[in-house]
Amino acid sequence: MANVPSAEKRNRQRIKRRARNLQHIVPMRTRVKRARTTITNGKASTEEIQESVLTALRQLARAAAKGVIHKRTAARKISRLTLALNKSAVDRSAASSATPKKTVKHKAPAKTETKVVETKAPVKAPAKTSAKAAEVKAPAKAETKAPAKKATEDKTAAPKAPRAKK
Repeated sequence: MANVPSAEKRNRQRIKRRARNLQHIVPMRTRVKRARTTITNGKASTEEIQESVLTALRQLARAAAKGVIHKRTAARKISRLTLALNKSAVDRSAASSATPKKTVKHKAPAKTETKVVETKAPVKAPAKTSAKAAEVKAPAKAETKAPAKKATEDKTAAPKAPRAKK
């Protein structure tokens, strides 16, 4: 029993929160259980199984959206349910193909040739530059590089003077 007013308030909040969460948890659990039993039940049709799994998935997603269960928990449960559904579908198709069926011979459909026409996208020509623009650009580059070389030659030619000590 809580003795402090803040602990009493926390207790009241906990009770309200639990009642709110149970409204989502209980239907979610029952829908997941129903989906599992319909998957394992051999008598259920594929439509019934898919419908029950779909309602369970919706309920899990709703509970995760409301924050009742963690989103990764919901994702894990959804993944396991869909894997079980897919496995049961494969098992059912294997069981149905194992039963002997009447073989009916059909005529093979006539082969028709289809031509595949490939269309190529138009290739854009490179942008044409005028001769004047090319002439203007070339000397500008040469001028900027030339002084830099002269400056480095001047530095290497003249030895540095020693520093005076104080």
